[in-house]
Amino acid sequence: MNPNFKDISPNSSRRQIIKTALTFMTGLTTTSLVSFLMSKSTKPAQAIVVQRPNEFELKGEGTEIKYSILNGAPQLDYRTQNISLHFSGNQIQTLDTDIGTLLTVIISKPPNPNFGGNIVRLSLLLPIINLVIGNREIPVQTEAILTTGKTSGSIRTPLFGQLQSYQTLVLKGTARYV
Repeated sequence: MNPNFKDISPNSSRRQIIKTALTFMTGLTTTSLVSFLMSKSTKPAQAIVVQRPNEFELKGEGTEIKYSILNGAPQLDYRTQNISLHFSGNQIQTLDTDIGTLLTVIISKPPNPNFGGNIVRLSLLLPIINLVIGNREIPVQTEAILTTGKTSGSIRTPLFGQLQSYQTLVLKGTARYV
């Protein structure tokens, strides 16, 4: 049920509590207070406590990705038919955005960085998900982007034309709190 602020007096302490609770935000793995159930009666509002998933298992287009934050340490496993890579800690760049959390890892680099070549990055978009306490998992659909970027290396030869190309992966799987 969506709260309707027209039903609550503008000077009401109940309205202020609801506005404060609806704007309260927390980190990816903590419990957060994010919504209220409101009735039109004089009963006080009831808070619903939710959890954010700390583990994602995703598959699609010949790719498997598992991302988790356990004991505060982020881990990402990336598997295709030819590649199996594990990333942890600061190997995983994290950026919170309005459309979710963007995780980026480097899949491959040029063999000799002095001469340049291609660098491939995987960027995974994790949507914001709230799990009701007691419901430990939910189906999820998201996307990842493989970005191939040309680099000139330390020789600094100028590069011309489009320097990045993209491959989008549609992924489905499960988000859970463990």
